[in-house]
Amino acid sequence: MALQSLQINAVTAMRARDVSRPTREQRESADRRPLRDEAPPKEAPRKETPRKEAPRRG
Repeated sequence: MALQSLQINAVTAMRARDVSRPTREQRESADRRPLRDEAPPKEAPRKETPRKEAPRRG
């Protein structure tokens, strides 16, 4: 409901447009990467969690 009263002026709109536009380096690196369906599936990394010892009573 609070967003209904939000007013966007020209400066805010221009800043939002500039922020959302990727840089040339970002576009070039995206062009070099294979698309998701072209890349081989990755194996999920296995996390080895050390077992905690129970506190010793005595």
